[in-house]
Amino acid sequence: MFSLRIAILIIPSLLILSTFCLAQGVTQIVRPPGTSPPGCIDSYPETFGLKPADHRIPVIETHCIHPRILKVFLQKGLLIDHFGRIGSIVANRQFQFDGPPAQAGAIYTGGWSLCPDNLIALGPQKQFYACASGDFEKLYDRMVEKQCRPIFMNVVQLVDC
Repeated sequence: MFSLRIAILIIPSLLILSTFCLAQGVTQIVRPPGTSPPGCIDSYPETFGLKPADHRIPVIETHCIHPRILKVFLQKGLLIDHFGRIGSIVANRQFQFDGPPAQAGAIYTGGWSLCPDNLIALGPQKQFYACASGDFEKLYDRMVEKQCRPIFMNVVQLVDC
């Protein structure tokens, strides 16, 4: 009878503690090794859009702003969207916006730059990968599956239309 009471007291307290354990995000800026390519800048005063493409687009394209378009800005190497979420490379190498803070286990949360050829770079790299996922593609910082293809993230100017 005595040991049964102890078990009853310990188990509920363990259950209560487990409800308060929440995963924490990455709060510090984590940059990839290496520096940005020559001429690239880590801050840009205006919002812009991103257009994944198989090739570099030699001139900045203009796109109309609409409710579903992703608007981003670059500040001291952080890529932040119009919801305030942080652009990062997460644990499975996927590029996505989360938080703040960035998703727990994020690999890189900073080190983004905008280059003179209108491409986004992460550290020294401008090459990213688009990988098929149903009827759309997810973006990664490296080849993670055989159905991935190399891409670039071109900057597009956003305007009211």
